[in-house]
Amino acid sequence: MTATRESSTTTLPALDGAFTIRRDAWGIAHVEASTFKDAIFAQGFAAAQDRLWQMEYDRLRAVGRWSEAAGKAGIAADVVARRLNLGAAARADVEVMGAETRMLFEAYAAGVNAFLASGEALPPEYVLTGINPEPWEPWHSVALFKIRHILMGLWQTKMALGGLRARIGAERWAELRFLPPLGSAVILPPGGQARELFDHANSEIGAAAQHLGFLAEVDAGSNSWAVHGSRTTTGKPVICNDSHRALDVPNAYWQVHLRCPESDVSGATFAGFPGFPHFGFNGHVAWNITHTQADYQDLYVERFEGPNGERYLSIDGWKDAERSTETITVRGGEDVTVDCWRTAHGPVVHGDPARGFGISLRYTANDGAKPAFECLAPMLRARTVEELFEAQRDWVDPVNNLVAGDSLGNIGFMVRGELPIRPTTAARLIPVPGWTGEYEWQGSVPFEELPRSVNPPEGFIATANQRVIDGDEPYISEMFAPPGRADRLAELLKDTGTLSPETIASWQGDTTSVPARAWAKFLAGNETFAGDAEQARMMLTAWDGNLRGDRPEGLVYALFRRFILREIFVAIVGEDTWAWLTSEANPGLGRVVTGLASAVGAGLASGSPPPGEKPWPLVLEPALRAAWESAVAASSGADPGQWRWDARHATGSPHPLAAAFPREAEWLNPPSTAVGGDGDTLQAAGYGLSGRNDFVITLLSVYRQVVDFAAPETASYVVPGGASGNPESPHYADQLSLWQRHERVPMGR
Repeated sequence: MTATRESSTTTLPALDGAFTIRRDAWGIAHVEASTFKDAIFAQGFAAAQDRLWQMEYDRLRAVGRWSEAAGKAGIAADVVARRLNLGAAARADVEVMGAETRMLFEAYAAGVNAFLASGEALPPEYVLTGINPEPWEPWHSVALFKIRHILMGLWQTKMALGGLRARIGAERWAELRFLPPLGSAVILPPGGQARELFDHANSEIGAAAQHLGFLAEVDAGSNSWAVHGSRTTTGKPVICNDSHRALDVPNAYWQVHLRCPESDVSGATFAGFPGFPHFGFNGHVAWNITHTQADYQDLYVERFEGPNGERYLSIDGWKDAERSTETITVRGGEDVTVDCWRTAHGPVVHGDPARGFGISLRYTANDGAKPAFECLAPMLRARTVEELFEAQRDWVDPVNNLVAGDSLGNIGFMVRGELPIRPTTAARLIPVPGWTGEYEWQGSVPFEELPRSVNPPEGFIATANQRVIDGDEPYISEMFAPPGRADRLAELLKDTGTLSPETIASWQGDTTSVPARAWAKFLAGNETFAGDAEQARMMLTAWDGNLRGDRPEGLVYALFRRFILREIFVAIVGEDTWAWLTSEANPGLGRVVTGLASAVGAGLASGSPPPGEKPWPLVLEPALRAAWESAVAASSGADPGQWRWDARHATGSPHPLAAAFPREAEWLNPPSTAVGGDGDTLQAAGYGLSGRNDFVITLLSVYRQVVDFAAPETASYVVPGGASGNPESPHYADQLSLWQRHERVPMGR
């Protein structure tokens, strides 16, 4: 059986019967099986056919063995992975699984291993690296899931904020603001606005921060909307989503369709993981997720003593630390030895306990054995939104906004996942002392208290990683995504009468930026300048904020945005710290900078002065001038009629092995495609602010899905790549052009 063959039927001793894998025109697997167990077995088999190397990549990096394939380029990631010890957490989760959930993971692993025993050719990366696949075990799927989510928490953002405060001090820190502004959209109630914002407990942060001086030296989104039938031209719900992540190669999500007597589900999941935890449609219920941006990871500064950091300080005195030594095998290089420590809070992820200090991570998904995946089978059988939601009781990580609709006409939203209860607010933003006892978790928010809404009177639900509720109970997070996408969704959905399914789905390609529009209005009301600065100002003031790829305004705006932030914040934090903040060395740094940018934009309507001591004219003029000059220089001409945003704004993600095998990079890397939009538009296409990689897209929609319950047979999906992870396959990138045009392929249910 191969990924490109039309269909095959396979019977193996491990099966109850036989399964058939039919491949459609895009190479997507459609499984027919005689039992539920066989369907999951076949899902594992098909995933290995399509994405075995991607599964290997996730397995190796989850347990800190990526250097065996990538050589020296993988060492830094392996060191962190060994410290995290996700493999032990994954094994512990498998041990407490219920019988049906355990069956899913075992059947899936058996399917992967059946492929390994089938004699089919392995992906070319195995030949390139010289490694051989090992048998797949159930815990590998759990470890894969954990490594794909651990950096979605706030761990790195808290490191970035702690480092920033240590660099600039308390006085400068007080000039900065990171919270979503008043008036930005919240999820509940739909279309509502944030009016009650809480301030950080500055005294607590100050007390914790006195232990953070050394941090200055430490190395370092998604959209979803559901429209009720009362708001649609068909009288039936429409459910849409596009999940945002970094563009992996191959794409993070893998499409598949499973049919058996018990369920009939199409959607997308990670290759290597059973079921459909994120996106699916079973004919009765459609579901999708966005990231809640919840706070379920805390960092603790730990004091150690002893020549090798054998003991750490707790509220009860000095305790023995768990310590081990790990050896990393490096392809083409010498082995690397890593010392790992663990305290009562969790693994030490930063610092050197042998020198007296370290930073430990407490993380819900690495904090003891938990039956986190008991929802997987019930989700596939759910017949209503309420049944789907009830299945989520044991979900742990990540904390998601789960949006759903059903064939009975219901739509719904819920927050699913584990939210720790904390006694103070200090740990919300920065690492805190681990020895005082003041910052220990006090249980978790009960399932019944998690925000939820079914059939809200507004007739819609819209999530874009924004603040969930206008308040602090239950506490979810202080660091939500900038509100531009959420505000745009609320704008499109509020007070517009009935909407056609085609209109609702078309918003996946919307490139209008609410923050860009605010800047245009602000510049129109500001004073005029001269020369290049005035040309830039005039172009932006005449603009509607639509970052169309074939127009010049998006380019000038992107350059202006880069330069205006620099003009404002270098004066506050200094050249070196601004270079560090925009270095993209830590994903948390990007969150901090986008938060600062959002806070500046929020003050435009009220006429607030910019942060710092300079008035607006003194920061606007050089930023506008630099933007125009850069556009002229980079576009090879002074005629703005020849400039295009998409000439500088395109995908460019490399294959994970491209750096280790540069001669093979052109063959390994997928084609690049140019699009409009940016990180604030519904068509997400974010980029780094350092300028080092120009405006290469680093965050975009990695999976789009549309389900119209008036015509469920038209359910569709698309990825910015293809079903296959093999660079030699015709299905490696055959959906990319469809994705670029905001088209989708049928689920084929």
